[in-house]
Amino acid sequence: MTDTPTFFTVLTPTYNRAGTLHRVYESLSRQTFRDFEWVIVDDGSTDNTHEAVLDWQQRADFPIRYFWQNNQHKKTAFNRGVREARGELIVALDSDDEMPPESLATFKAAWEAIPPARRDSYVAVTGLCARPDGSIVGDRYPQDVFDSTAVDVYFRYRIKGEKFGCMRTDILRKFPFPEDEAGHVLG
Repeated sequence: MTDTPTFFTVLTPTYNRAGTLHRVYESLSRQTFRDFEWVIVDDGSTDNTHEAVLDWQQRADFPIRYFWQNNQHKKTAFNRGVREARGELIVALDSDDEMPPESLATFKAAWEAIPPARRDSYVAVTGLCARPDGSIVGDRYPQDVFDSTAVDVYFRYRIKGEKFGCMRTDILRKFPFPEDEAGHVLG
C-alpha cells in the first residue's frame, strides 16, 4: 500500500456494523470511477467488523484502509478518517448505505465542471438521496445544476430532506467536528 493520493476518500465511521457494512463494500465494488480509497474508522467495535474488513482487503481492487480506536463517538471517528484521508474530496458513506454505480463519476464530473479558478470558493458538490425503490428523499433542488450556499438552500429555498455528496478534504481538516462537546454528526 502506498501513500498515493486519490481523487476521493470514501469515509465510513462504524461501530458494531459488521452485518451491514458489506453493503458499502459491494456498492464501492460497483463504482465505475475507480480513483478512490475506502477509509473505515472502527469506533471500538466488538463484533466481527475487523475480520470482515480483512477479507475485503484481500479481495478488493481498490485500497481499503482500516483504523480501530477505542469507542469515543461518531464525530471523533469521522475526524480521524478526515485526518487519514488521501483523497482531494471526501464522500461520507454510513455503514449501512449504498450508492449507485455512477455516483463517484457524477461527483467528479460536477466538481470538474467548476472552473479551476473558482474551485477555491466551493466547499462541496451535493445531490439527492433516493430510497431503494428510487423515490427521492426530501425536496428536489429548483433545477438540475444548482449553485448555492447552504444558508440559501435551507432558508431562502427551504429545501429539506437528506442530501448526499462530497466535500473538500482540506476544508474538513480546517474545521473538524468539536470532540469535546455533546452533539451528533449528520450523515
